[in-house]
Amino acid sequence: MLDDLYPQAVEAGISSTDFWAMTFDEIMVQVEANKKRHENELKEKAMFDYTQQRLGIYAFNDPKNFPKYEDAYPFLNQLKEEVVQAVSEEEEKKQAMLTDQEIMRQNAMLIQETRKRKSQKTN
Repeated sequence: MLDDLYPQAVEAGISSTDFWAMTFDEIMVQVEANKKRHENELKEKAMFDYTQQRLGIYAFNDPKNFPKYEDAYPFLNQLKEEVVQAVSEEEEKKQAMLTDQEIMRQNAMLIQETRKRKSQKTN
């Protein structure tokens, strides 16, 4: 069965060396992922081509109203916002980690002090 699937899998973007190390389910997931990625690339290329044509029409017919690149590609602002949001989320995680570390350090100091007091009482 895998022998029949091999040429199709390689054609779908799975390397020949990886194919033989994968289970059937893994192969199917990888094929679907490669197919979806290819479809997204085609959609992205079509969107860029379409926008480029629209900008060319603006440049030829109405250069005074030529849109800024942020208006022509509005998703760029969304990407900037997502990056800023991801950075702020990362900072929050880092701050939470530092807070947890400080609490653990304080607890460790309290444990050491308790052990010292216990050892002093027994002496």
